[in-house]
Amino acid sequence: MNHPETGAIIDFHYLTGTNAGSNNGDQPQIRPCLIWNVRAIEALQLVAVLPILSGATGARVAISPAERTALGLDDTADVVFEEANVFLWPGPHLEPQADRSLVRPRRASKQLLGAIAEGMTGRTCNIVFRP
Repeated sequence: MNHPETGAIIDFHYLTGTNAGSNNGDQPQIRPCLIWNVRAIEALQLVAVLPILSGATGARVAISPAERTALGLDDTADVVFEEANVFLWPGPHLEPQADRSLVRPRRASKQLLGAIAEGMTGRTCNIVFRP
């Protein structure tokens, strides 16, 4: 699968808002990210991703141990939803998988997506636009 779908996991050069626009040499790190939203605009696809981080603080949703294993994630990985990167698919910031596909073979569960949606209710998510 090489097209974006909500719940898919990608490896992405994620840029935090604190590093966006800075010239201090900080480079985006390749992180697993959850595709949270996909919007079609004519022939373009605008994608919003949430980072999956180990040892995250702040607004986050824990991923169950079984789902972490199924998704190939670290033992302490959580989905962070304080901030999202938004970009045009596919974009230069994707890191292809070993088989050259753009997304990991397994998607996040409906339960995890529901927990993220519930956690985001009433909150503001900072957006970092990626050219």
